[in-house]
Amino acid sequence: MLLKRRETNHKHKPQIGIRNELKAIMKFLDKPHTHIYYDFGNRGPADLIIVNTETGTVDLYDVKSKSYRKDGTLINRVKNKSAKNLNVKIIYM
Repeated sequence: MLLKRRETNHKHKPQIGIRNELKAIMKFLDKPHTHIYYDFGNRGPADLIIVNTETGTVDLYDVKSKSYRKDGTLINRVKNKSAKNLNVKIIYM
């Protein structure tokens, strides 16, 4: 089954990325004891820092927009070196 490709204007790619980052934030807002920190300007190795105050865990996430090849398979994104060293997780939206 082939998925219908959405035509994307390159001028709108930043808006799509921001929208997907906000969708990811919305996923975490429903979780109790969770604090969300967002990297405005995308200068760091992660887009989101999620802190769980109950367990004391800190998770780093990089939000990626889902992209598909013509055959319908998902294009997997690669972490950069600093993201690998920090164990940044990728969320596809």
